[in-house]
Amino acid sequence: MTTALITRRRLAALAGGLAAGLLAPRIAVAKFPERPIRIIVGFAAGGTVDTIARLLAQALSPLLGQQVIVENRPGASASLAASAVVRSEADGHTLLFGVFSHAVAPAVAQLTYDTLADLTAVSQVASVPLFMFAAGNAPFRSVADVVAAAKAKPATITYASGGVGSSAHLAAELFARRAGISLVHVPYRGGGPAVQSLLSGDVQLLWDTPQPATRTHIDQGQLRALAVMSRARLASYPEIAAIGEAGLGVDLDVQAWQGVLVRSGTPADVIELLHRAIVQAMTQPETRARIEGLAVEPMATDPAAFGAFFRAEVMRWTEVARRAGITAQ
Repeated sequence: MTTALITRRRLAALAGGLAAGLLAPRIAVAKFPERPIRIIVGFAAGGTVDTIARLLAQALSPLLGQQVIVENRPGASASLAASAVVRSEADGHTLLFGVFSHAVAPAVAQLTYDTLADLTAVSQVASVPLFMFAAGNAPFRSVADVVAAAKAKPATITYASGGVGSSAHLAAELFARRAGISLVHVPYRGGGPAVQSLLSGDVQLLWDTPQPATRTHIDQGQLRALAVMSRARLASYPEIAAIGEAGLGVDLDVQAWQGVLVRSGTPADVIELLHRAIVQAMTQPETRARIEGLAVEPMATDPAAFGAFFRAEVMRWTEVARRAGITAQ
């Protein structure tokens, strides 16, 4: 394949080919899995990340012949969840539901583990680019409007985030440095309060993923989508410009992503089995439909591709944090 992303057609073909060589409906390797599998999620139950993890767990259980349990361990930029996986046996029975925060954690948190040395990629399972939103009462109609206003009155335009080191925070810092402007960061305790601050007009900007209610908020004038932080427009929002159209150069794409990682040292055949199971899980129409209903793109990438992507994310956001003066807390 020429890209890491397995497209829907390619994913279906791959799953069909794999199924022919596997024990149906269960995928099996000698002595694995021997007991229930845990997926550790670094956020509280009920959010989008938790929901996707539970959809994956539900689809994986019959394929692996064992119960797949989601365990929530929120806190410390999701590093508490990663720490739990690193402390577990390297046998594939404990999985980390990796997210953007895990790539950022080395730059913004004091960790008890080495992110790149202690975690090994299995597969990316979902992705959605961030949008650059303006409050409905803000005067901005385009990215150019924001840049012009920020240059005219530096450090006066506010943006919300779900906390220091969040995707919203670092996406804004990346944008500001590329545009040569200064913005005022207003961190909240979580993404929900940050969104509410934008909807109420308390802040002027927010970088966030689209939610099921996003279209309604746009139609009602509560917020305005100025750009999508991707290299091309989205089919679901064709009227919203890609950030590359703003003339600020390349490498401004920012995605919230989810994927599965394990403790390093997990046997290669177990990692491959887990990957094949994820490929099959993500082809299931009900699983795909429910994830897409969250305004998220389901996918399955191979371990090498996800590993390269994860490493690149760690290096990229570590550099952005350094340049922005964000230090480990």
